[in-house]
Amino acid sequence: MKSFTIQLSVLAFSLLSITAQASSAFAEYDADKDGYISLSESKVNPKLMAQFADLDTDEDGRLSESEFAKFNG
Repeated sequence: MKSFTIQLSVLAFSLLSITAQASSAFAEYDADKDGYISLSESKVNPKLMAQFADLDTDEDGRLSESEFAKFNG
């Protein structure tokens, strides 16, 4: 039981760390701090720009934090 608790704690910490990193990266790309990444803001990363249309699932011309979370870069 103790081993399971430790494994669960490590998993939770890992997930929190990944989420924090994604939020930090999102904030860096969101240059105007409006809560979205525009196509022009994505141009600082060619991989993000190349995936922009696929990531923009609601096709509003900008990436929300949840859409950006699917970025593979």
